[in-house]
Amino acid sequence: MSGTTNLAGTGAAVDPRIALAATDETALQAATRATGAALLTGRPSTVKTAGDAVSAVLEAAFGALDDELRSTAPLYVLCDEYSIFAARRLVTRCHDTQRRLRPSDSVRPETSELVRPYLTAAGHQGSCYLLAGVPAESVLQLAMSTGHPAVVVCEPALLPGDDPHHRDCLAVAAAWGSGMPPVLPAMASPTPSALLNALSSERQWNYA
Repeated sequence: MSGTTNLAGTGAAVDPRIALAATDETALQAATRATGAALLTGRPSTVKTAGDAVSAVLEAAFGALDDELRSTAPLYVLCDEYSIFAARRLVTRCHDTQRRLRPSDSVRPETSELVRPYLTAAGHQGSCYLLAGVPAESVLQLAMSTGHPAVVVCEPALLPGDDPHHRDCLAVAAAWGSGMPPVLPAMASPTPSALLNALSSERQWNYA
């Protein structure tokens, strides 16, 4: 990692931080081990839904930023896998003649519905980019090129599963100031999160 950045507004240097939450305890524990305690914003949390997981990590990640930066820091969301799953879930429900379609069925697939609760409650005024079909490394490079004094990158990573209506979720969010994002130790095996995998030290040359 190339130095540290003052995120907390206390005058002390604070490392970039990573927040974790999941609907599956086993996946959360594995991601916690891969991340390491030194980079975590706080204790990772187990929650009930993907929306709860995303809200939890956004609250923790933005909470690591100075008050003056928190409301305007841009948010980048890696949502390719989630968008595909949500679209397939909607199609499956549209073809299910035994189930009555609800208005929420057409709204729920939007990835914006995952981030909206936190952004609305926090009164966030910064830009939010939902990025599908973009590699995690490219998203990190994009986030670093903005010139903004602080940024947050989030991913609702889906866990393996065959249920067309439900998948467990591992939510990850990284917050940092200008410069390098957090760099994780090299991983013995990849995690379900493309963001965590991209932050592993074996790939840090991609951000140079």
